[in-house]
Amino acid sequence: MAEAALAGDQTIFEFGCGTGRFAAHLLGSLPGSVNYLGVDISPVMINLATRRLAAWAERAKVVLVEGTLPLPADDGFADRVISTFVFDLLDVHYAREVLHDLRRILTPDGRLCLASLAHGDRPLERAVSQVWTGLWRVAPQLVGGCRPISLSALLGNDWQVEHHSRVHRFGLVTDVVIAAPNSRQP
Repeated sequence: MAEAALAGDQTIFEFGCGTGRFAAHLLGSLPGSVNYLGVDISPVMINLATRRLAAWAERAKVVLVEGTLPLPADDGFADRVISTFVFDLLDVHYAREVLHDLRRILTPDGRLCLASLAHGDRPLERAVSQVWTGLWRVAPQLVGGCRPISLSALLGNDWQVEHHSRVHRFGLVTDVVIAAPNSRQP
């Protein structure tokens, strides 16, 4: 997250907050002037995140969502929108609708910060991602519903990628992308 330029006086919106572990790490390492709003579709995850973020209750909130849009944040609400390992769970059409809504949530100089399971480049990684994708097609529950995706393809021309890195571990590849809304798009 070093490339996300997180700092004091920012508001962070997390799409898919899960257990709140990542949010707790952020809130514990950033200045007390940072505010946080996380959303998730799972009541179990919201309960876990609420408990985990109790120490920051005055500036951190989590909200249960139903998977409908718009998301529960005002236009220009967040300086940073973060989503880790969520878009690899979503249908491509819905993912693009979510990205459009996340653009609405961002301030004019805000940044979108994503991490996702990606297709491999190296022989072992390609084999792992092919097997993973095959399992996902026949029994998605075996791989937690996740599949390798291309964040760059998903973002398309609507976003200007400012940082892109790949993390390679145990035959799996994670794409990390920091992007700004493309000013040429509505």
